[in-house]
Amino acid sequence: MGEITAKCTHCGGSNVVCGVRVDQTADAGRIGLAYKTKFVVIGTEPFHADVCDDCGTIVRLYVKTPGRAWYTK
Repeated sequence: MGEITAKCTHCGGSNVVCGVRVDQTADAGRIGLAYKTKFVVIGTEPFHADVCDDCGTIVRLYVKTPGRAWYTK
């Protein structure tokens, strides 16, 4: 997969860091989208972000594995 050239929608800068994993500092669980597996176990697909390193704007928030059986309850 090639590197994405992104432009910040807020400041117009091109200093965008792609693929930063969204995480938390405490071990209180995961942050991400819940999905069901075939064994009815719920997993968590982590968020990733593209962030403008000039102004701090999150340009894009996404998951790397789309098409899961997302848990919507």
